[in-house]
Amino acid sequence: MPDELSGQSVECPVCNIKFTAGQSGTNSVYDVKPLIALCEQILHDEEVSAEELYELAEFLNANPEAGKHWPGNQLVGPLQEVWADGVIDSRELAIVEGIIVEARREWRRRVAPVEKTEAPVGADLTSGFAASTDTRDLARIKGPDVRMEVPSVSYPGSTHLVDLKTLSCDCSDWKFRRNTLPEGHFSRCCEHILYAFEYLEVEGLGPMLSAFLKNTKPPDPEKNWRLEDVGYGNILISDAPHSWSDVFARGKDGWGMFGCNVRQKRWKYGSKPDGADAIIPLLKEKFEV
Repeated sequence: MPDELSGQSVECPVCNIKFTAGQSGTNSVYDVKPLIALCEQILHDEEVSAEELYELAEFLNANPEAGKHWPGNQLVGPLQEVWADGVIDSRELAIVEGIIVEARREWRRRVAPVEKTEAPVGADLTSGFAASTDTRDLARIKGPDVRMEVPSVSYPGSTHLVDLKTLSCDCSDWKFRRNTLPEGHFSRCCEHILYAFEYLEVEGLGPMLSAFLKNTKPPDPEKNWRLEDVGYGNILISDAPHSWSDVFARGKDGWGMFGCNVRQKRWKYGSKPDGADAIIPLLKEKFEV
């Protein structure tokens, strides 16, 4: 987490104690920044590993105060269960990742809050959501004609200008890694664009598109996307430039993102979407993996 977060007052959503990022001490003052930075580092990978759980546990053991406040107090119990039987399974890895993802979402909401914004009359994401007509039939998204200021987490007090119609932003991630992608390309979405969509109330948003836009981790700019029908409507799939494909599809708990290691023919943490047996061959066929 950048040094610019230092001094931000944040209220723990669990214990309701206010603490200040970047300060150390006792009682109501707690430095949350190192743990948030470690969580960000862990989420940078495609999946949480056993080694990263050890690193997380070691951090909490070395910093007892972190385990008393959010998000550390959300991690202590699950980590204790992990070590109870001495075996780390995929279910436990998935649980810890879920907690870290929600912690990341909550941190952004509290450090850089945005008020809910109503979409303009007639704005409809779904009508413009269709495969492109280029030779590779890559999926495109057409957003509503909305421009809005999104607070920066890295630089509190500053904002980024987001254009949801063209999926553009003035942040460095978008300028240097995403701006050359075709207009409407899903991987044009930086974290600020996703954050803007989260707070833009659009009626009638389909479950698959909603799952993509509510994902806290911006898509890899190297990934391309396709819409494919696997029997229950369109799902969104990406290619796998680094072995892993992102799949937004329906699962036992509803629509969400699933990770698929195409080369190893396995699903992240063993969690499979509906139609999983047909999706891996589809990935190989459509993206020639």
